[in-house]
Amino acid sequence: MRIGIVGAGWWAGFAHLPAFRDAGATIAGIYSRTPAHAQKLAEQFDSRAFEHYEDLLAACDGVAISTADHTHAPLGIQALQAGKHLFMDKPLARTATEGQAILEAARVSGRIGLTAFTSRGDLAAEMAQQLVRAGEIGEVLYLRGYFHGGFMGDPGGPTPWRAKAETGGAGGAVADLGAHLFDLVRMLTGLEFTQVMAQGHIHFQRPDPVTNLDEGAVLARLGEASGAFSLSRVHIGADQRLELEIQGSKGALKLSPALWGQGKSCQLLLARRPGFYQEIAPDPGLLRGRDPQSPWGYFQFRELARRFMEAVAQNQQPTPSLEDGLITQKVIDAAVQSCQENTWVKV
Repeated sequence: MRIGIVGAGWWAGFAHLPAFRDAGATIAGIYSRTPAHAQKLAEQFDSRAFEHYEDLLAACDGVAISTADHTHAPLGIQALQAGKHLFMDKPLARTATEGQAILEAARVSGRIGLTAFTSRGDLAAEMAQQLVRAGEIGEVLYLRGYFHGGFMGDPGGPTPWRAKAETGGAGGAVADLGAHLFDLVRMLTGLEFTQVMAQGHIHFQRPDPVTNLDEGAVLARLGEASGAFSLSRVHIGADQRLELEIQGSKGALKLSPALWGQGKSCQLLLARRPGFYQEIAPDPGLLRGRDPQSPWGYFQFRELARRFMEAVAQNQQPTPSLEDGLITQKVIDAAVQSCQENTWVKV
């Protein structure tokens, strides 16, 4: 499969491009709105830089998009309309309306699409999913989770595109970090968010104004289960960490997918009711040829790239699909609306 890389930032070079290359794809080339960045990345990976998106589309079978959120819908829809398969970094779009437009373009074109949620290829997450499906913790009662990072913890720091509603969406940290956590909940439990109640804040205003949320707290109803989730990009004092705890009628799980370090740096704990947590080693079969000592990010994306190419070869929609991305975006939109209206909102 010939894959075109769209975007030439750090994440494209760290995760997207090497993951597809090592999963067996042919890198057709790289496009960026900043041609110098595309040229630099192309030289690093012995590939080709394209100055025009249309030219990249003509040279590939599918695209992997690693760009700012406000470009996801226009770039993704253009690729689908050109008959190309779509590997879209999360979140799928800024809003559910934009996400729905991407799904409609995929339906009309008949092309394959995947939303690249990093944790979907994580060892701890996949092992936890197996345990929940096998009934090891019984019925899910409630969930507690957080995704905390300090990448905007310096009040005197710059204002990146992620902190602008126009480019990063209205949710800010609730969208950027919540996308990972909300999808992880769906992946592990099979439950769907039905209602949310959220509060969010901009804690540090900067000379270049921040226009979306630095931090948010989300209460959720998932059928008969409940959840409480904390998201922050200004949370200092420790390394960035994503953690989810699932309490069930027969036991409990606590997991933390790999963030930084190596692919094996994830953690999974299991407790019986009543009892205490004990660490669970992931199933080696989940490696699927990957080296657990390879870098986080690349490690998970190598699996996602494999799934994407396999889905294209079999003409079947992969997991996580574009629809998974849209469902998560609807949770984000509901949380943003709840912050604005100070009430429970249906998803």
